[in-house]
Amino acid sequence: MKPKVFLSDSNGTLTNARQPITGEFAEVIVEFAKKFKFVVVTGSPWDYISPLMPKELLENPNVDFWCNMGNTLYRGGELVFDADNVIDFYFFEPILKDLLTACPHQFHTSFPRHFEVNRHSINFTMLGRPEEGEPSKEIREEYAAWDAEHGQRLWIIDFLNKLYPDYDMSLGGQISVDIVKKGCDKAQVVNYYKDEYDITFLGDRISKHGNDNTIAHVIADIGGSIYSVDDPEETLEVLKSLMELDEKLKA
Repeated sequence: MKPKVFLSDSNGTLTNARQPITGEFAEVIVEFAKKFKFVVVTGSPWDYISPLMPKELLENPNVDFWCNMGNTLYRGGELVFDADNVIDFYFFEPILKDLLTACPHQFHTSFPRHFEVNRHSINFTMLGRPEEGEPSKEIREEYAAWDAEHGQRLWIIDFLNKLYPDYDMSLGGQISVDIVKKGCDKAQVVNYYKDEYDITFLGDRISKHGNDNTIAHVIADIGGSIYSVDDPEETLEVLKSLMELDEKLKA
């Protein structure tokens, strides 16, 4: 039998709105990564995700961090792979700026920073972010509830999909839309593990248009296991149950 590898989304699965992993969850995830090969697959860049993780997890050579929608790999705090999937922000910038006023669904608040850009992906949010830091937990949750009712982000995804069929757009976290070149999203990470490991994936955006949707489908298609979770609290319970099952099987 192949050894197991556990792939996990970060925002909404391991962390709440870019809040650090602390307390019992930190203890459990560090212990879990000592028992199993563990892989974090995130839309965020390394500079955003690394401060949220326990130090022991970052230093564990058995833990891989695939950042920027699975386009850069960090291990032991070092960059070991950087995909050649460069996206041109200036190609998208005019239409994204137009959407700030043209979208028929408008929330009552808008912060000035609407883009987070790296070589491989664009993270776009109509809510925006303050000049420094993040929107408060309360405003993020208010926006997420409003968006679930009015479908602002789904409208944006459908609009952009019609204009740019060579790109993939998906829901990112609570407030944003992720844009990557087609086929250059989290699903590509599966290719690095499928021949050697039995794969299990944990994510909170597995539904249609979510940025965990394609990777979950690819893993299911090759016979892997999927855990759809709602928040880090549910993920914690899943990790504890998996360790308990492993102990029983070894007994």
